[in-house]
Amino acid sequence: MRVGARIVKTGIALIVALFVCDLFQLNTPVIAAVAATLSIQPTVYRTVIQLREQFEANIIGAVIGVTATYFLGPQPIVVGLVVMLVIIINLKLKLHDSLVLSVITVVSVMELTTGNYWQFAWNRFFLNVIGILSAAVVNAIFIPPRYEKRLFNEIHELADKFSLLLRTLINNEMDERAFREEKEKVKSGLKKVETLFDMYTEEKTRFRKVTYSRSKKRVLFKQMITVLHKEMDMLRTLERHIFSSFETTHYLFPIIQQQLTDLTEYHKSILMTYQGLLKVRESWHIPETIAEKNEHLMDEFMSLYPADKNAAGHEDDNGWRHLFPIVAEIMEYSVQLEHLDKLVHSFQTHIPEEE
Repeated sequence: MRVGARIVKTGIALIVALFVCDLFQLNTPVIAAVAATLSIQPTVYRTVIQLREQFEANIIGAVIGVTATYFLGPQPIVVGLVVMLVIIINLKLKLHDSLVLSVITVVSVMELTTGNYWQFAWNRFFLNVIGILSAAVVNAIFIPPRYEKRLFNEIHELADKFSLLLRTLINNEMDERAFREEKEKVKSGLKKVETLFDMYTEEKTRFRKVTYSRSKKRVLFKQMITVLHKEMDMLRTLERHIFSSFETTHYLFPIIQQQLTDLTEYHKSILMTYQGLLKVRESWHIPETIAEKNEHLMDEFMSLYPADKNAAGHEDDNGWRHLFPIVAEIMEYSVQLEHLDKLVHSFQTHIPEEE
């Protein structure tokens, strides 16, 4: 079982909150512990934004809870109505992520039925503040998030999966049920990559000077993700058309097979060049062999178009209508890979400045 940095930071934040409560001898430290647990965020930028929102939600919950208790008392029905009111106010102010903490604040400050209520309410409010600040400090200092390596590893792993799926689909090697399961996994992987890219962008641009090198890297990663989406599009197109359009004995079938294999290998080589595992080529243009095969595929495909335009409305004996989306996806895939190659070539031929 893998223990991530966020789990570790949650534990540290909880320890810090409990330690501060013990230092100031505050009662019910569990409230501070819960607030610290709820306030941990994946990036420093989101921590700062969440810190502001948590304070706003905490103040709203405390003020309304104290006021309601002072005038109406801490009866259960009053607590329930106040919680509903606080939720509505938070939703109106778009403080969705702080709803739970705001509700906890309301319930905690309205709990006392006898004694010094104002001192009790202030103690509960302060406990929530301790938890929020503990999480913010821990998230900024301990194990600061580094998303660049994680993002590239996910992109590389997803590219390998797409290569496998495309190859097994075009060769009809994988069981249909297994193929659909793997396709769902890569769809989930794409969503994860998009989330990591957003976090990477926040980490690199929100609190740091946006240098030329960082800007280039961001554009480069964005293109890597664009290529993955194009591979997903091609997977859907092939699944829809490849076996319904023509028999595997069709003379274009092996041409398409080979071109897809060459393009996925080209994609792998680009990623390995970015890693520094392969030498940078002299030119960023698509390899000549792949370009020639693209032209050959296009020429062969165009030859299927009926010479007699009047025949276009009749039965498609050569399958060119079904082949059109497949060929179009292959050509677009080539264009996107060449653009990625250009970005990697440009990045590797200039020494990146220190991050």
